[in-house]
Amino acid sequence: MHDTRSLGLSEARSAVNAVLAIAEQDPSHPIVVAVVDAQGELVFFARMDGARHLPRSLAVRKAYTAARTGSDSGAYGERMSGVVQSLQELDPMLTGLPGGVCVKDEGTVVGGIGVSGRSADDDEVLAKAGREAMTT
Repeated sequence: MHDTRSLGLSEARSAVNAVLAIAEQDPSHPIVVAVVDAQGELVFFARMDGARHLPRSLAVRKAYTAARTGSDSGAYGERMSGVVQSLQELDPMLTGLPGGVCVKDEGTVVGGIGVSGRSADDDEVLAKAGREAMTT
């Protein structure tokens, strides 16, 4: 038997609240944020008013990718470039787009945070702010 550590609701709320606190400073560019557990299952999801459909699904996929691969989604996409024609060949939920960050506790993957709706760089910065909120 083994224990699997994973993000819980309180950690996920902390991350989402931190992301939204920053993102809401510019409500004209709404974002979506998703937090998943170590298996890539959704724990918490929030979208700002006016967020379009594509960012809704991408935030979840970015978080899933980070948790399942143990790597930030953009870095994973770069590593896999040229290895496979499409990440969806491996798993239809995977994406190589930046904005998904892996969350680890003492070196063990415990979840992922995905943000979508702005530029790739902005999504990444927001997701990292969520991760930072859980570790402070």
